[in-house]
Amino acid sequence: MENWVSRPDEVDGLIAGWQKDHGDLLTAESTRQYRGRPVWALTVTDPKIPVENKRKALFFKPHAHEPAPIAAQMNVAAQLLTGRTLAGQPTRLDRDRILAEALLCFLPDANPAGTAAAPVEAWDGTQYTNEEFWAWMRGVDPRTGRMWKRVDLWDETKERRLPLRYGIVYEQISEHEHVESNRHHRSSLMVWLERLRQRYTWDRMLDLHQTEFVGQVANCMTILPCLYEEQPGQIRQVELAWAEAVVAAWAEVAGGRPLRHIAPLSYTGQQRRYFINTFGEIYFSTNIITTEIQNNSLLTPPVVQQRLNEVAIEVTVAEMLT
Repeated sequence: MENWVSRPDEVDGLIAGWQKDHGDLLTAESTRQYRGRPVWALTVTDPKIPVENKRKALFFKPHAHEPAPIAAQMNVAAQLLTGRTLAGQPTRLDRDRILAEALLCFLPDANPAGTAAAPVEAWDGTQYTNEEFWAWMRGVDPRTGRMWKRVDLWDETKERRLPLRYGIVYEQISEHEHVESNRHHRSSLMVWLERLRQRYTWDRMLDLHQTEFVGQVANCMTILPCLYEEQPGQIRQVELAWAEAVVAAWAEVAGGRPLRHIAPLSYTGQQRRYFINTFGEIYFSTNIITTEIQNNSLLTPPVVQQRLNEVAIEVTVAEMLT
């Protein structure tokens, strides 16, 4: 995987090199997780052109068990900064135009401590069944030996039965507390999103994910916000056209098998409330969609996982600048 960089130490090292060699185009900022790892926000643009005149897009990857969006963001950022992919190949991006007309911010990994604890660099379906993978994701239930529960926040001192192994999806935020990144406002992700929303008005926000597509032919899909039907009409129009453009582009990618049906996030009950609590204000002020690329499957190898994520990023920029 010559273009693939997802391990936190490698990400940190690459960013340090970019800061030294391409600091004119890159602003690299970080917050610190409870355990000390940096959570990066990478802003890429040509600073000679006033920011007020630029379109702005924010890309973020919440979950530690979904590494392909890290690799994709780092490879796209590399092309914008250096003119080449991480493997040294010339970029096909319209680099000069993007740097001149857009300000792009990448949050490549909202939970690097979780990513660092993963047993593999990429989930390719060769080493772990989905049951085993899901137990790495949320932890091992001590009663069943299978996947532990999914909650927004849990406290070690208040749990009757702690997981035998803590799930990498959860970010530790204090001595005893853990949160899922896109379900609680105290996560590093949500802290960064709030800070960045105070700084700029974002034209697009792309929420990058992976899932397993068990029993499905499709290996990629776009999802509209859970409150899509309640969003302002102009936002709905932009989101749907954008989602359709991503799906159309995926259909042209070798190995891409997009789900053609595009719909709002279908969670109900408490899981839906988590999203409303964390993203509710964003839904009514910003164009935002979610992408899902197949994870932990022989049907979608890591090189395809990465490429499908990159295409979603590239289409987002193209649509924004149209």
